[in-house]
Amino acid sequence: MGSGTGRRGWWLFRSKVRCPEEVVRHSRDLLSCVLEDREACSNNHDPKREQKLTADVRKSIREMKCILYGNGDAEPVTEACTNLTKEFFKENTNTLRLLIVCLPYLDLETQKDVTQVIANLQRQKIDSMIIASDYLEANKDILDILMSGYDNMEIAIHYSTILRDCIRHQVAARYVLDSEHMKKFFDYIQLPDFNVASDAFRTFK
Repeated sequence: MGSGTGRRGWWLFRSKVRCPEEVVRHSRDLLSCVLEDREACSNNHDPKREQKLTADVRKSIREMKCILYGNGDAEPVTEACTNLTKEFFKENTNTLRLLIVCLPYLDLETQKDVTQVIANLQRQKIDSMIIASDYLEANKDILDILMSGYDNMEIAIHYSTILRDCIRHQVAARYVLDSEHMKKFFDYIQLPDFNVASDAFRTFK
């Protein structure tokens, strides 16, 4: 790529082998760009850049998934999973929030990968402690975002799946039970979309 492209964030798209921490940071940077583009005036959208950005997000999320779950040739490496988890939940970063907020803007396969990545990270232990629980306690508004996801039929299933993984932690479950959103679950259970209504019932149980 030439040095005179002048494109904002062009450096994000260069391909290289990354360590787990770099994979998380790279994903965070890409998701920040996705959010910035969506918040910008629609008239300024560059379709080619948007397509490239979407593809790079897909690849980066898939890298995280491979580190956490392994692939057909290798099992996940404990040290790599630990390093990824530490960076993902690092203080004053917003990787989980970005993933959740940007989820509606990602393609279906990437959305599925995101839910699997988050599910795995909810169980990862650092020094025998599940740090996802502490992170959610300090960022309870993320649970509000997930609970409000039932209002968007296109992402309701994914948000509810993530929510169920989060409320495995006592601190998150207690917050959800005391939340104003809890009253809405009776409405969600009666939604005309059978899949979404059934999913809401699973979460409610």
